[in-house]
Amino acid sequence: NITDYGLFMEIDDGIEGLVHVSEIDWTNNNPNPHKIANVGDQVEVMILGIDREKRRVSLGIKQCLPNPWIDFAEQYKENERIKGKIKSITDFGIFVELDGGIDGLVHISDVSWENDEDIDLSSYNKSDEIETIILAIDSNKQRISLGIKQLDSDPFHDYLAINPKNSTVVGIVTEVDERNALVSLAKKVNGLLNISEVSRDKVEDMRSSFRPKDEIEAKIVGYDKKNRTIKLSIKAKEETEEKEALE
Repeated sequence: NITDYGLFMEIDDGIEGLVHVSEIDWTNNNPNPHKIANVGDQVEVMILGIDREKRRVSLGIKQCLPNPWIDFAEQYKENERIKGKIKSITDFGIFVELDGGIDGLVHISDVSWENDEDIDLSSYNKSDEIETIILAIDSNKQRISLGIKQLDSDPFHDYLAINPKNSTVVGIVTEVDERNALVSLAKKVNGLLNISEVSRDKVEDMRSSFRPKDEIEAKIVGYDKKNRTIKLSIKAKEETEEKEALE
């Protein structure tokens, strides 16, 4: 018999077993059993379990076939580059079709070094071929984690490596509101200048002192790894210069 939830197989006279829909295919967790076989077909299956009390036998078809997840794990390693076609795009990431018909996921947090809310997936299209890096392979859970941003080094960490805390840097104001100015220090690297770090004199509104495209020179006084911003201070820079002049 064939039902929506699986195939009933006669494995001996008067003994039937069920191939549940989840045990038919390695890559499709919800196939249509009616398209897999017809009543009367002879199919090779594996006995997965026997419940003597409930008189039930659990069978599997996919277990008689090569497991593409294990094959993939044997062929590829973590941190290896791999190409594949985009299968689907969701709010949380990009699914990429890999060798063996299995899918890997590029989570949105691994698409770009930018903050998740700033990442635009509209530049990616279904069926496009993209290159990724394998971040993790879990054959048991049938999960492959991929990354796009890891193809390049992290510009935020690269910038801090060259410009550690207490360095004086130059940047361009890109946005400004009443209390903060966003400063572009390098490509994909932003600094934040708070109103309290402008001057020892009280500043009422940042917009009275700064405008977009203004160039500023400031000192790095800290950084926010979560929001990937570098904390800047003009006040600290001027205090350091005064101290050095007095010395």
